[in-house]
Amino acid sequence: MPDPHKLVIVDPYSSGSALARRAKELYGLDSIAVLTSETLPPALVATYPAEDFTAELRYSDLLTTAAAVEELCGGRPAYLICGSEPGVEAYDLLAAHWGMRPNTGSSEARRDKFLMQGRLRDAGVRYIPHHLAADTESAVEWCAASGPAEYVVKPVKSFATDGVFFCSSLDEVRAACEKLFGRDDLAGELITEVLVQERIVGPEFVVDSVSLDGSAFVVNMFRYTKETVDGNPVYRAMSSVDVADHPEIVSYVEQVLSALGIENGPAHSELILTEDGPVLIETGARMHGGLGPTLVEESSSHSLVDLTLASRVAPADFERETRVRPTLRQGIVECFLSSPASGVIVANRVRESCGHLESYLFDTCAQAPGDHVERTTDLITSYGRVVLAHADPATLERDMNHVLDLDRRAALLEIAPRA
Repeated sequence: MPDPHKLVIVDPYSSGSALARRAKELYGLDSIAVLTSETLPPALVATYPAEDFTAELRYSDLLTTAAAVEELCGGRPAYLICGSEPGVEAYDLLAAHWGMRPNTGSSEARRDKFLMQGRLRDAGVRYIPHHLAADTESAVEWCAASGPAEYVVKPVKSFATDGVFFCSSLDEVRAACEKLFGRDDLAGELITEVLVQERIVGPEFVVDSVSLDGSAFVVNMFRYTKETVDGNPVYRAMSSVDVADHPEIVSYVEQVLSALGIENGPAHSELILTEDGPVLIETGARMHGGLGPTLVEESSSHSLVDLTLASRVAPADFERETRVRPTLRQGIVECFLSSPASGVIVANRVRESCGHLESYLFDTCAQAPGDHVERTTDLITSYGRVVLAHADPATLERDMNHVLDLDRRAALLEIAPRA
């Protein structure tokens, strides 16, 4: 007989690392990990909590992997969930194979940003003008003919801002392409095509949602602050936003999810609010990565992790919890810390410089003297976070500005060049 207490989690990295332990706490489930790649960045692999799983499998192909899971479970597993971005396509295959509330339409369009924008266009949903380039000259020619003042060049399956370049000239487009073609993306896949887009300007938001049988529930919103470093977007802060403040964003995200066939489970959508309304940057068919779910727990009336689990494990719980719209209990800000250079840490002053702030909640900066740090060029190479929480927006903004000022002045981390 199949084991009714088995949950399979595909790629339980980043925020997905919390799912197994929480599933055990809430529903008494044991979890099996299915890992899809052996070439992920070490920082991402390090988030995998192997101790929370009763078994671990490497994904090879659909039928082989499904058979291996069934052998462990005594048949089809009771529950299945996607833990992080690299596992989206393997998860979709397994969900469809077992008939476990699969999402519909092209799974590839839920990872490939070119196909994603095409799905929006075909569905009549606002999208960003774009072009798929298989070589540098194709990218340059499209930009020259399309006429926008600025462009974005990135791998079609980019995540965590890996390989994303903002370009204001054709020479910069050419340079970005030459840096991308022939290298591996963050998931270890060779880059043979890049997405070229018009750069859309406006405030940038991230929206987390969880769906059940085609009905989407927007759990939370954040607003991003970013800076450009050598043409790459680098996160500086992420601030909570009350969902009720932006009904137009909620409505747009519902259209996006429908166009992409994300009918069940979590989704993480990043968009820009233009004068004409929201327009999508990208959507991932998985939870907000990193600290996102933790920030939601600290600030919102609803839990992103619990709703994600309920959508796959306990639909009745999901329906009960989503009868009430989400509200903010307090504001929260995640400050992303940046290192201006690679080197060896001489002194870490994050805690002593930020721990006294009225809104200080916690930080992730445990580096000690002698540890190595990389120059920050994307989300993965940010060396840590300082998280602030407070009911008073003015206090929160004051403390955020203080942290970011210290970081810009390199006052939080003293670094010496590597020998």
